[in-house]
Amino acid sequence: MSKVAILACSNAGLDYLDYPKDIIILRSAIHFGADESFDDFVDMDAKTFYERIAKDPNDIPKTSFVTIGKMIEYFEQLEKEGYEEALVITISSQLSGLFEAVKRTASEVKIKVTAFDSLTLAYGEAYMVLEAHRLAAEGKTVAEIIPYLEKIRDNDRIYFAVDTLLYLVKNGRLSKLQGTLGTMLQLKPLLVLGDDGKVTSLEKIRTTHKAQQRVLEKYIEDTKDLNVLTYIAHAHNEEAAAWFKEEIQKVYPKREVVVAYLTPVVGAHTGPKGIGVGYIKL
Repeated sequence: MSKVAILACSNAGLDYLDYPKDIIILRSAIHFGADESFDDFVDMDAKTFYERIAKDPNDIPKTSFVTIGKMIEYFEQLEKEGYEEALVITISSQLSGLFEAVKRTASEVKIKVTAFDSLTLAYGEAYMVLEAHRLAAEGKTVAEIIPYLEKIRDNDRIYFAVDTLLYLVKNGRLSKLQGTLGTMLQLKPLLVLGDDGKVTSLEKIRTTHKAQQRVLEKYIEDTKDLNVLTYIAHAHNEEAAAWFKEEIQKVYPKREVVVAYLTPVVGAHTGPKGIGVGYIKL
């Protein structure tokens, strides 16, 4: 039986969930200016992060994925521990260079490393990681696990609303939104993380409340008569998360709804109060 290690990037937000601790988390870093850097969750958790950026909206943080050297350290240690394969599930390759970096790093180590592009982030990515770990524990090889992950990826979608577009625009993570920068920052549009792994704007909306209403409406329209796993991912916005969960369960009272934090390296792009509602067709 092949011994398979499961690795995930911190964008999945596993730290805010109950997860098997033998899953290795490749931690991105959050940077404020030229002098301050924090490893995601370890040095700065979500609550601390969102409180900081809420106090100073002009202090726009940047992020970077785990260094190549650190990845090599992890892979070499796994080899010493007797692992034959390592499966790394990454944030969408359209939002980060991590996927390509893992593929490049794979040629520099002896253990067989496979990078899987989740084409998503947050709980959608976390669910893939947890399922991969479950399957590996059952003795499945990476080649056998990949089709399961592809099915999840093909059936995952998340709609979200942000309180400001400032962070998405400044960090270059938003595409297909027309208009001047000043006009863009006034909007509270309905956004979607699409099948291509890119963040796009579906509708231009003027208020946060209306944007959240449209997120709810799109979710309800999409999931009518379907068996889905539902999740809410939020940037320190428990009030909105509770509202979404209550509204969803009014329509679908038997549905379980998972509520999870957006970790700081994701929140660096959504800004404070951002919130998403996603589903995975089962």
